[in-house]
Amino acid sequence: MSQRQPGIAAPATETVRSAASQSTQRFILILLIASIPAFLEGFDNNLFTFGAPYIVHNVHGTAALLGSIATGYALGIAIFSMVGGYLFDRTPVKYTVMASIVLFAGFTVLTGYVTSPTELFLARLGVGLGVGVFQPAGAALLGDIFFETRGRALSIFSVLFGLGLFVGPYLIGPFLPHYQTPFILSGIAALISLLLFYLFIPKTYKVLEKQEIRLSGMFNRNVLILSIGIFLFGITLFGFLGYYSDYLINILHLPSGTSAGIYSMGGLGGLICAFPIGYLADKIGRKRGLSFASLLIVIGSVGMFLVAKSILPLFVLTFLFGAGWGIFVGLTVGLAQDSTSDAIAGSVTGWIYLVFNVGALFGGPIFAFFIPSGFKTAGLITLGLTSILSFVLTLLTRPVAKSNIDLAH
Repeated sequence: MSQRQPGIAAPATETVRSAASQSTQRFILILLIASIPAFLEGFDNNLFTFGAPYIVHNVHGTAALLGSIATGYALGIAIFSMVGGYLFDRTPVKYTVMASIVLFAGFTVLTGYVTSPTELFLARLGVGLGVGVFQPAGAALLGDIFFETRGRALSIFSVLFGLGLFVGPYLIGPFLPHYQTPFILSGIAALISLLLFYLFIPKTYKVLEKQEIRLSGMFNRNVLILSIGIFLFGITLFGFLGYYSDYLINILHLPSGTSAGIYSMGGLGGLICAFPIGYLADKIGRKRGLSFASLLIVIGSVGMFLVAKSILPLFVLTFLFGAGWGIFVGLTVGLAQDSTSDAIAGSVTGWIYLVFNVGALFGGPIFAFFIPSGFKTAGLITLGLTSILSFVLTLLTRPVAKSNIDLAH
């Protein structure tokens, strides 16, 4: 971990950076609390996506509604992704994240009680609005503390996201077809996160929070390539989130418990592998780490639609997909932060999340468009082709080894 340089006076007001510099224990505490919203996001994601066939049936919707709901959720995130990142650079990130958690909690609970397709769409849109703020603000907070630990710090965000994904299907499974209670528990967890954030995260992130922001310096070669890659990955991921549980349950006709186990591997892969890959990326370069994560996504995306009802391969391939997915966004953000000024860390993070979620808007509709040609074909195009193209783009980025963080701030 980096320490404050000699000759630089400590700020009169405690900041996130100064607090993280005090000790490894304080640094880890900040990372964990700042990452809890990622757990909430992953938990809610799989609560909804695994339970979606039952929820859609309860509100008298069709299978096509799954794609529309995934699109509405992504739209909510996209609307506020750039806002969340920009607010990180301009306002106290503590209160920005806390407000977004309140929004998220309210609409998450509401998801369990909707009675029509319109209400369901609006509830998921509202959840997306909350996620849209705390995603980039939280990722910017974690990644911009120290250059040397950027990959590991962002991987904690991914680990807790993966933990949420992993436990989601197991928690909702015993309640199905009655799914309201898990969404109430999700809302309670969000309120606990809110309290911890209030108690332990300093109000100020860095001394000069309201610096002059020149966004023109954001769009360099790396950021442009990463933008295209993350756009394609948005299609890949939301094709998966929108239809993979439907594929397991209604196309392969696997038992509910088996489907839940396979589906949860997406979260378990990120939970187990995100930190090791993030740590490796800090050592060998975040460009190489990103390419490796992308390759895992390709293997999983293509394989899961080629092995039919082979249970063990489905477990393994979904795990590999999750291992790459769990850290891909984090390392994309990390490399984008590497490639731009410290003063716009939040804005470039918000931009990456914005493009990612714009891509996500197309994931569900593209999958739905190709379903008449068969689920296998739809999966290979929506997940397989886009993940391959995204992997190729990671190879075209340039490595960054020099720190861009000004510890005086």
